[in-house]
Amino acid sequence: MTNKPLPSRVLAELAGQHAILHDMIDRCEELADALDVDRIDPDVLLREVARLRIALDAHNRYEEQLLPPLLLDAEWLGAVRVSRMVEDHIVEHRAMRTQLGSAPSSELRATLASLRAHLDSEEHDFLTKRVLRDDLAG
Repeated sequence: MTNKPLPSRVLAELAGQHAILHDMIDRCEELADALDVDRIDPDVLLREVARLRIALDAHNRYEEQLLPPLLLDAEWLGAVRVSRMVEDHIVEHRAMRTQLGSAPSSELRATLASLRAHLDSEEHDFLTKRVLRDDLAG
């Protein structure tokens, strides 16, 4: 008997985390807009970016632990392809974490757009019922 969680449960959990991250990205963008017109103190935006970074780190740790074995169960993806996908994916995670440390709101906006695109790509490529299927769980 395996201790691996059902793919459908991982899919639901990751989708929920993505929804929270999307909301946090939206909030950071709103605060960056407010900062640009001097409606808020920079510390307000910095705190929200720090919250996003913490949430993203927790999400990435969860995803990096659970997603690779589940992707390997989808034999049609192939082990080599999964390995490359995971490696590239982790590199993207690290780059975005570093970029979230940038100070100017213009750079932050580009990072937030990149993060949003990354989450959308995950949702399209990995986090689908066609990839994470309970019938493939081994």
